[in-house]
Amino acid sequence: MEKLENKITGYTGLYGIVANPIKHSFSPMMHNTAFQALGIDDVYLAFEVSEDHLDDYITSVKTLGIKGFNVSMPYKLKIMKYLDEITDEAKLCQAVNTVKNENGKLIGHISDGKGFVMACHEKGWQVENQKIVVLGAGGAACAIIVSLALAKAKEIVVYNRSDKPFIRELNDKLPCPVKLKLLSDEQGLKEDLKDAYLLVQTTYVGMHPYEEGCLIKNENDLPEGLKVADIIYNPKETKLLQMAKHRHLEYMNGEGMILYQGAVSFEFWTHQKMPILPVKKALKMEE
Repeated sequence: MEKLENKITGYTGLYGIVANPIKHSFSPMMHNTAFQALGIDDVYLAFEVSEDHLDDYITSVKTLGIKGFNVSMPYKLKIMKYLDEITDEAKLCQAVNTVKNENGKLIGHISDGKGFVMACHEKGWQVENQKIVVLGAGGAACAIIVSLALAKAKEIVVYNRSDKPFIRELNDKLPCPVKLKLLSDEQGLKEDLKDAYLLVQTTYVGMHPYEEGCLIKNENDLPEGLKVADIIYNPKETKLLQMAKHRHLEYMNGEGMILYQGAVSFEFWTHQKMPILPVKKALKMEE
């Protein structure tokens, strides 16, 4: 039997992710691979914490000296009341998914949107001075909208099932116009796609077990040259992405966003770049 090398010492630091449920998360594999690749004496664990124990978790962070943690559903908003400081991006999104513990001072950040923009850049998609259409107006959409605006997008048009005053209020805070329209306006969506550079799908429609769903009813509404992103990664190709593929358009699923939001968190904590290639290999992401 091969002898296993024990790399945990009395000096090993601790990071983690808190959510409920969370055992399915890719984050422990991602960050532990990065720590090992860079020779950093830290480990990352998943903490499945019920809402009535969130206070206790924060006490544990400070008591045990947990160096940082990610936050997933349903705590991205609830965690904010425990924080001493939040970054400008997190203030704009009114949500946090990354927390750094600096000697008991908890600092919150949001990495989802920046991770999405980094995934776009990896594809060679440059969002600066471009019109972008976003489907959905939930938490992930808000983070993406904020980061696209900060990346100097020209215009962002958001289509949602219902009115979202929070999205409209972003107009006063971001350097590009953000328009909110209703998904029921199918003709308006078709017209907006005609001169859009990028379509971003942020809702659950198309996700397992709703694979047959798609907010774009006719693939011919996807014009030539349009880039298509769907932040869903299960299945790897949603019905929307299958349409894009059939139309010979450039497209990507949500794997890149997961990878790069993790990279943003990693750098926020360690001030080091995440080693992307070993992490991709560990997560079995296609090149």
